[in-house]
Amino acid sequence: MRLSLRTKTIAGMAIIATILLTFLLATVFSLLNQLVDESVEKSANTTANLFVSTTKNAFLSLDLASLEADTFEVLTNPSIAYVRIKNSAGKVYVEKGDLDALQRPFNADKNVRSAEDGVYEISAPIQVNDTLYGHVELGMNVNEINNAITRVRSWTYALAAFELTLVALFSFFLGSYLMAQLRQLRAGARHLAVAVKDKNYQNITVQVRGKDELSELAEAFNQLVNLLKDEHTQRQQVEDELKNFNSSLEQKVKDRTQLLNQKNLQLENANKDLKDAQVQLLQAEKMASVGQLAAGVAHEINNPIGFVSSNLATLSSYISTYQMIFAQIASVLNQENEEKRKAALEELDKLLAKQDMDFINGDINELMSDSKEGMLRVAEIVKGLKLFSRIDSEEKQLYNINDCVRTTLTMVNNQLKYICTVETHLGNVPMIPLNVGKISQVVTNLLINAGQAIESSDENGTITVTSSVNNNMVELKIEDTGCGIPASHLDKLFNPFFTTKPEGQGTGLGLSISFGIAKEHGGSLDASSVEGKGSCFILRLPIDPENNEEALSNA
Repeated sequence: MRLSLRTKTIAGMAIIATILLTFLLATVFSLLNQLVDESVEKSANTTANLFVSTTKNAFLSLDLASLEADTFEVLTNPSIAYVRIKNSAGKVYVEKGDLDALQRPFNADKNVRSAEDGVYEISAPIQVNDTLYGHVELGMNVNEINNAITRVRSWTYALAAFELTLVALFSFFLGSYLMAQLRQLRAGARHLAVAVKDKNYQNITVQVRGKDELSELAEAFNQLVNLLKDEHTQRQQVEDELKNFNSSLEQKVKDRTQLLNQKNLQLENANKDLKDAQVQLLQAEKMASVGQLAAGVAHEINNPIGFVSSNLATLSSYISTYQMIFAQIASVLNQENEEKRKAALEELDKLLAKQDMDFINGDINELMSDSKEGMLRVAEIVKGLKLFSRIDSEEKQLYNINDCVRTTLTMVNNQLKYICTVETHLGNVPMIPLNVGKISQVVTNLLINAGQAIESSDENGTITVTSSVNNNMVELKIEDTGCGIPASHLDKLFNPFFTTKPEGQGTGLGLSISFGIAKEHGGSLDASSVEGKGSCFILRLPIDPENNEEALSNA
């Protein structure tokens, strides 16, 4: 339900007046009751004490005639309803006054309101020193007092009702006056809303009456209308200027657009050239990595191939011996003549005596075992070459980075084994999504760089490779005891073309490309170093939680 401002004003003032009057009436009635109680209690106590003083001697001497005379004298006071005198045992000596009051049980009252029968009852002791001989019970009429209080309350309520009526009338007239001013302002505001929409600010001002806050509000409203008129006029001028400016701007935009299209075409061509150059640089770095591996791989393959070829030559001679022995055995078996058979057996014995068959039989097993091991080494190297050949592929697969490390170490073993010792501490890490070829290239670059750093220090050092799981990431840490990197170069290590190697020994792209490969995998590549003591590179790659929950729990 929506209430008007006038209704709210009347209701608010009426509520405030009612609350104040209620508080005032409660205070007045409380003070009136307190005053009446104090007055009646004081009067009753005074009368009772005086009566005790008057009748004490007659009571102690059991002079009943004097007691009755004193009682009659007290009852001449119209405010006394009854008097009763009794001893400490409760025996009544004298009781005079209102029979109805005397018949009711005595109950001392605390205040006038507790005297519901209209008689305020009080008791006073008759005692000498500390000895109690009896009591005087006295009842006072308080009906007239209660009637007077009732009349006062009635007049007070009437005055309060009259005051509330006056407040309501005043509130009504005040609300009407305020609403008349506010209606005028509301009408002006509505006209202003229409004027803003139609852009016509004529005849919208409101009349100012008086010199109160509402009149100030009306003046402020009129000032607002005047400001809107001025603003509308200025805006119209600006719009006209903008139209003229837009007409000239359109031609400028056409000219600039044509120029921009030409620049964009040039940028596209430059971007294409940049991509081609980037591809060539990546290919150059790949070929550089291949070149670094080529000599070592050739040596690693030639070694097993060499001793396998030697073993095959030895095996060939052993086979010739076996062929001669088998031919002689066949000759023995084919002779039907006993003498010729004996002669053939003698030839077989001579042939076996010339050959060390025990050595040949034992050596054949060793030659076959060595040849198998050599072929496995060649197979591992070929496997590593296959992984390295997948650098250009964008495909990822679940792979264990420890296998990448082992394969890469096989590839670069010939370049490292003469200059340093490689220690591996490969932890229990889960399989993660990798581009195996690209990660192998990163590991290769880091291992070769570590070897070159140790070689530059002119001391036989150590490369330590460690893998672990940390904060849902697989970490591969490669540390060396080489020459280290100056602190001023650490923030430039991953910049393209930055290198500390002599001219012709590095492209400056290895670490930059490795950093980019780590970012492609959602990981990171960080470096730390102390010049003269060594460097540490940490490759961090994220774990795929969907495929590695079990692996992570076991890691």
